[in-house]
Amino acid sequence: MDSLPPLLVLRLGSSLRLALMLGLAHVAAISLLWPLMLPVAAKLAATAALAISLVIYLRNYALRNSPGSITSLALADDMTCILETRRGERIACALLGGSFVAPYLTVLELKPLNKIGWWHKLHARSVVILPDSIAAEDFRQLRVLLRWKWKEQN
Repeated sequence: MDSLPPLLVLRLGSSLRLALMLGLAHVAAISLLWPLMLPVAAKLAATAALAISLVIYLRNYALRNSPGSITSLALADDMTCILETRRGERIACALLGGSFVAPYLTVLELKPLNKIGWWHKLHARSVVILPDSIAAEDFRQLRVLLRWKWKEQN
């Protein structure tokens, strides 16, 4: 990917829609937890765990302000992708078949090509892109590219 210029370079911003959806899902889970016949200590522990989960997901995916958050990506002709994190780390990835493309949401499932670090060895990365986290024309170009170029390779 280094020798050829990328087909598409995207800068990702924060997403108010994703923040609201994550917040509502976590609040719903907490509100469903409290009517259960569990000890109060268990309810408090579960509520604390859900609150911590909300903070982590908001920072990583909705607000993109944690050091490991994906802030940009570059898609190459061979459908490989370079992710850039807030801390400046670059991760070369292959686009997986589990990716989802729709007018209201795009989820890229990416597998790191370089096995550097223990986390990259264990998990694929997901990049959630909603229309409010990216320029409208960039979002359209990404969807078209993924629908036509990526689908023809799979």
